[in-house]
Amino acid sequence: MSRRWWPQPAAGQVVTGSVAFGDIIQISHVDGDVTVISPDRPPYRVSAADSAPAPVSVVKARSQPSRLLLAHHQVVPFTGRKRTLDALAEWMRGGEPVAARLVHGAGGQGKTRLAAEVTAQCAAAGWAVWKVTHTPTPVSGVVTVSRAELPGAAVLAVVDYADRWPASALLALLTQLRDLHARAGTRVRVLMLARSDGYWWPAVANRAEGDLDVDTDQMALPPLAADSDDDRSGLFTAAADRFATAMELTPPAGGWPVPQLTAPSYGQVLAVHMTALAAVHAYRHHQAPPTDPGAVSAYLLRREQAHWQHLHTRAEAPLRTPPEMMHRTVLAATLTGSQPRAVARHALNCAGFTDTTQAADQIIDDHTICYPPTDTRTVFAPLHPDRLGEDLIALTTPGHTNNSRLERDWAPDAVTGMITNAPSSAWGATAITVLVETARRWPHVATGVLYPLVRQHPEQVIAAGGSTVTRLAGIPGIDPAVLQALEPLLPADRHIDLDIAAAAITTTLTAHRLAHTTNPAEQAELHAEHAYRLANAGRRQEALPPAEEAVAIRRRLAEANPAAYLPDLATSLNNLG
Repeated sequence: MSRRWWPQPAAGQVVTGSVAFGDIIQISHVDGDVTVISPDRPPYRVSAADSAPAPVSVVKARSQPSRLLLAHHQVVPFTGRKRTLDALAEWMRGGEPVAARLVHGAGGQGKTRLAAEVTAQCAAAGWAVWKVTHTPTPVSGVVTVSRAELPGAAVLAVVDYADRWPASALLALLTQLRDLHARAGTRVRVLMLARSDGYWWPAVANRAEGDLDVDTDQMALPPLAADSDDDRSGLFTAAADRFATAMELTPPAGGWPVPQLTAPSYGQVLAVHMTALAAVHAYRHHQAPPTDPGAVSAYLLRREQAHWQHLHTRAEAPLRTPPEMMHRTVLAATLTGSQPRAVARHALNCAGFTDTTQAADQIIDDHTICYPPTDTRTVFAPLHPDRLGEDLIALTTPGHTNNSRLERDWAPDAVTGMITNAPSSAWGATAITVLVETARRWPHVATGVLYPLVRQHPEQVIAAGGSTVTRLAGIPGIDPAVLQALEPLLPADRHIDLDIAAAAITTTLTAHRLAHTTNPAEQAELHAEHAYRLANAGRRQEALPPAEEAVAIRRRLAEANPAAYLPDLATSLNNLG
């Protein structure tokens, strides 16, 4: 694909040097200008984005085929998305000095690969391209200053998992990037990636535009076939060819048999790629390939199990950790995400998997051999892609109908123990976020693990942040009693990180409660509270109908009984105004 349509940095602006984010900043021997963004420690780390593919060996491809799915390996070349790329190029060319755009889509839709393509194209056009990572818990002993090079007059900052960031952290980032433009004249574009736009995005966008004068917009990432000329069959075949090449496998003479890919679950690029990968691996072993998405996940996860078994029983340097313990450890790491070693030890203890430092260190060392971390300061690299890691949690948890042979009776207690025993500001928020995402696709995880956890420990779920609680509230068919357990912990007044969660919870509970009351005063109170929560979350247009309904009901009540209801009517009219 041609790179020339990406906008060049504006002429006449020459800004070079380094941009530093951190507590105490000392910079010397740097050619060019240096802009210090903030003397405070920001809740994120900024680094240069690297779009170069990381190689994967044939041995690794054959023994751990799931590695071929990871975006940073780029085994399957980027394809299609012409319409989306054109729209993003137009946005980059826009006249706004600082602008943020949200691209949202289901897990596995291809957001990360899209961002990598944009990163490569922008870097080739002379932009500085930064990756911004949320860091809620600083790593002990690690310098908190992050520095990114600014070789030109334009910056693209890519923020993945934006819907998992606290709103305050996103706004802090936008504030500092706006200040960068104000001080250095640098054009700034912020590309945010998320699974949903939900309640969290309007809250962030409204504050960004109203308080920071940062232009914002959003776009849903459509299925690949709707975004280019590619179809699912072509995507499957192209991916299978590349996976076969990575495994040094000769494709079948008649070509790859394409399974039925018309189900909605195959609307995600990753689902098609996973099916192609399983087909290639099964062909190598003369087995019938799985085709159902759940069966595909189970197949790939059993390959992980086989890899653990091989490492444990190999003649040379066998791992001491047996496969069953590795299963537990991979599930734990997928819940916690990458952590410092001391935190990983504690997580294993909280899950009931170890009780001594020596045992934990042996397990962690062996896990690191199976799943090397990208940051050597941490351990516990989770199982990726995210969808496969979530499927590991779901298929390990009893209660599903998939014949995966992955179910373990220890899973519910281990997951609950890890979260309920987690120290404050450790891995609890991350684990709850992963659990919520898993429960959105696997109902038995919702009813068997997540909902009991919310009822018994609502304070820990609230601590996971507004974005996660909002995703929880949006689980289809969620039991209102689950949200009622969270409601008392919501702040009564405005709260930058929890307003979005309060609005989402109130939306569901208001509909439920209105269906179970005929008392006009109660109905008016429900509408008024709903309007208040929506307005706090920045959804003012949506807040108008319930506010007007509260006024209408209270007006009728005040006409019948002025002494009792006129004060409530005055309050509603004041809020409406």
